Amino acid sequence: MRLTKTMYVIDKSEREVIDLDPLGNPIYGEGEIIYHPIRCEIEPYSSELARTRLGLTVDVTHRAFCYPNDLLKLNVPIKYDGSGNYKITELLRYDKHYEVLIKKG
Repeated sequence: MRLTKTMYVIDKSEREVIDLDPLGNPIYGEGEIIYHPIRCEIEPYSSELARTRLGLTVDVTHRAFCYPNDLLKLNVPIKYDGSGNYKITELLRYDKHYEVLIKKG
């Protein structure tokens, strides 16, 4: 499989307790945003194509092909091409690759 593009799985780390206020309540710091790169191939796709070819009723604007990765799950935010955030709407798992349907916005 020829993977020429990169998409990033956006992962927010949990906020840590950095201090306590005078009453003993925790004060939380900012959570860190981590971008995990995944090599893939992305192409435009539509909900109508997903319905006719795959039998799925999902909102989709693009389709990505990549190797299996545990970070890919439904409703996980994805960043691609610097043109905005995407969200995984369907994940099709095959033996040697994943087909990821994503929606912009």
